[in-house]
Amino acid sequence: MASDREKFLIRNTLISLLKAVEGMVTTVELRNENAVTGLIQNVDPFMNIVMEDVVFKSYRGISHNFSSFFVQGMNIRYVHIPDEIDMRAAIDQEVNREWRMRDKMTREIRDAAKKRITKRQLQADKETTLRRRQAELEEKKKINQEET
Repeated sequence: MASDREKFLIRNTLISLLKAVEGMVTTVELRNENAVTGLIQNVDPFMNIVMEDVVFKSYRGISHNFSSFFVQGMNIRYVHIPDEIDMRAAIDQEVNREWRMRDKMTREIRDAAKKRITKRQLQADKETTLRRRQAELEEKKKINQEET
């Protein structure tokens, strides 16, 4: 679970946009003129990025392949956002994720409470039915004893 500081950073910076890029292939340009292209696995609230299947291209044009790569947030100059991402919707979705999760938890708690109430009501109904049936059986026994 993210700390309060991490939640604040996600909600109040453009890191929420980078969270939308997780699971996509994109290019990250570094401050030292190098570039890294690969699949973004994870972005944390401090803009550190974990990537897979990476092609690292130096400013001299030399390329190297890596199976995994870690980019520290302070070394990032640009992150290319793929065209298929609607930036406004991505930011709204990430910012509102916490509220949706809170609503979901609230609904689950309410449903659980309703189920408990329902179980109590069922138990009470069963007990009432049992008492009524026992009373009916006792009445029948009295009637049978009086007839004989």
